[in-house]
Amino acid sequence: MKQRRRVQARRDLRREIYRFIVRWNREQGTYPTVREIQKGLRISSTSLVHYHLRRLEEAGLVQRFDRRSRGIRIRQWPDGLTPSEDLISLPFMGFIAAGDPIPDPDAEPQGWIPIPRLWLLETDGLFVLRVRGDSMIDALVRDGDLIVVKPAAQVENGEMAVVWLRDRQATTLKHVYYEPEQGRIRLQPAHPSMKPLVLPEEDVQIQGKVIQVLRNLNGAPFPTVPPAG
Repeated sequence: MKQRRRVQARRDLRREIYRFIVRWNREQGTYPTVREIQKGLRISSTSLVHYHLRRLEEAGLVQRFDRRSRGIRIRQWPDGLTPSEDLISLPFMGFIAAGDPIPDPDAEPQGWIPIPRLWLLETDGLFVLRVRGDSMIDALVRDGDLIVVKPAAQVENGEMAVVWLRDRQATTLKHVYYEPEQGRIRLQPAHPSMKPLVLPEEDVQIQGKVIQVLRNLNGAPFPTVPPAG
């Protein structure tokens, strides 16, 4: 009898994991990590999640790619459902604000931002920040907007970038212009009343290139999917 109860419990948990993966994909357009499954379903360990994923894979319901962080895929969908391939969810890492470095892109995200795939030419490594301040308002980047950032140590002349100012211990969002003959970099705001920052190259660390700006025109906050758990 005890063995039957244990088998039934495993079957229930296996079904919960399968449904969790399906729901995650439908809501966020991507697939959960093993850790997110563990936290979302309050499972005691990741090894137990791995065990049930192996059983689901043997049953032909899922497929796993072990070398990928989000390497779980649904092979057999519930009736009437198909994968949500039209959206991709990017990690929301918090604010870009003077006085703070941007969050580590490998850190735990504060939430997820679902974005149509057609808006992006690439998706690897991208993350989202919310802007504080109006220094880029003439570049149509306003206080409260979301920016999609691609990690980069260098950008092209005139491109908008997230920049860490080493001497000031502050982060800024500016257009970058190189002045190699003088050994300087000019950080140009897109605001008529703000002056550019002209700094030695060694004081400027480019952290990411802005590739997309997101805003709700009605002023409402852009929807964020909270992290699992």
